[in-house]
Amino acid sequence: MANFRFGSNDYGVDLRGQQHVNFFQGWDVHRLALTFEVTAHGDFTEDAPFLVSGRLWTHEMLSSASWIGVLHSSSGPIGLKPFGTMLTLETTVTDQQLRGVEKLRAGADLSLRAELSLTALAEAKHWPVASDQEVIRIPHATWSNALTQLDAGAFVDILIPITTVEARATAARRIREAKDAIRDGRYEHAVALARAALDPVREVCNTKQLHDQAVQRKAGERNQEERWAMLTQSAYALFSGAPHDDAGTTENFTWTRADAVAAVATAAGLLARLEDLP
Repeated sequence: MANFRFGSNDYGVDLRGQQHVNFFQGWDVHRLALTFEVTAHGDFTEDAPFLVSGRLWTHEMLSSASWIGVLHSSSGPIGLKPFGTMLTLETTVTDQQLRGVEKLRAGADLSLRAELSLTALAEAKHWPVASDQEVIRIPHATWSNALTQLDAGAFVDILIPITTVEARATAARRIREAKDAIRDGRYEHAVALARAALDPVREVCNTKQLHDQAVQRKAGERNQEERWAMLTQSAYALFSGAPHDDAGTTENFTWTRADAVAAVATAAGLLARLEDLP
C-alpha cells in the first residue's frame, strides 16, 4: 500500500492497488485501466480535492524494457474521504508492449509498479505534493481474461489434478516445473519435462500398441483412440529430441520459447484428458 504524508503529523492518504484491470480497445494502441482504493486519515479537510498522476512500470521482470506509460485520472481530481473510495487511473499500451509483457511473464502472475504523485489543489498550509510507489500484483487468470477483451490473443488454462495416482501426480509436477523452466528461459529443459509428463498417458492409453497397429492402416480408416495414440506418440518422439543428443539428428535440434510453450501445452492437455478416462 502506498502512503502519502502531508505535514509531519497532520494527515496522510493511502492508495491500495486492486487486482482488477480493464482494457478498452483501440487501433494497435489500447487503454489500460487500473483501480485503486483511496483512504485519508488524520487532520484533513473532507472532500479536499487532490490530483493523482504517475508512471507505470513492470515489476520484478528481467528486462530493460520495463516502462509502460503515464498514469492519469480521466475523471479529474478526487475528494478525500475517511473511508475507502475507488479511483481509476489509465494509461495507453501498444500491441507490441502486450506481446513483450506476455513473453516475460510466461504464464505467471503479473506485477506492475505504479510511481504515484498526489497534488493538493486546495490544502495550502503544507507542501502540496507527495509521492510513493505501489506494487500491483495481478493474477494470471485476471490478466488473461482482460486481454481477451482486445481480441489480441486467446488463452487456454489447463488444470491437472494432483491425484493419488503417483505417476500422474509426478507428471503434473513436471508440468509445473516446465512452466518455471520457460519463465527462466530454459526451453530445452521444459521440452524434456513435457516428454516425461507423457509417460502416464502412454501407459494408461496403451499408445505404443495402438500407434503400431494404426500405422498399418490408412489415415482415414483409423478409429478415434488410434488417432489419439498417433498424436501422443508423435509428440513423445518430437519431445525426445530435447533430452537426447543423437549424432546427426537430435544433436542439432534447437528449441525456442514458442516450441517449449507448444510442448508443455500439448503434454498438459493430454495428461488432463486422463481424468475422464476409466
